Amino acid sequence: MSQDNVEIVRTMLEIWDTRGFDETIDAFDPDVELVDLQSAIGMQDRGRGPDELKRMAEQWTEIFDDWGLELSNVVDLCGDFVMAEVSFNGVGRDSGIPVSNRQFEVYRLVAGKIVEIRVGFRDRDEALEWSGRRRAAIA
Repeated sequence: MSQDNVEIVRTMLEIWDTRGFDETIDAFDPDVELVDLQSAIGMQDRGRGPDELKRMAEQWTEIFDDWGLELSNVVDLCGDFVMAEVSFNGVGRDSGIPVSNRQFEVYRLVAGKIVEIRVGFRDRDEALEWSGRRRAAIA
């Protein structure tokens, strides 16, 4: 099942980048929870359900022109957890300044649906540490 989870996350991110967030809704559990560890001041940093996830995604994409993501790596963290290394690139809509951000994201899946997401880990070790603590809390 863990390789299936890797493919679910990889496919969701690729579809989001090429066809938009609305096309990814089927990948999420209706009660999915997202926490963004790098939200900017005044931006929503947590949400529940696909509608809130969409609003959170839009708050980022609306401040950029030529926004896109580059998926570097998606790996199984054993069990229900998957980690993705993602780079976001864009040009500030108001400033015209190119922006690039690399982050690690951790997804938890149950029965083939994404139920929990943490984005904005600055490095792999931070993401791995959180996922290990989260696994222990669930067990």
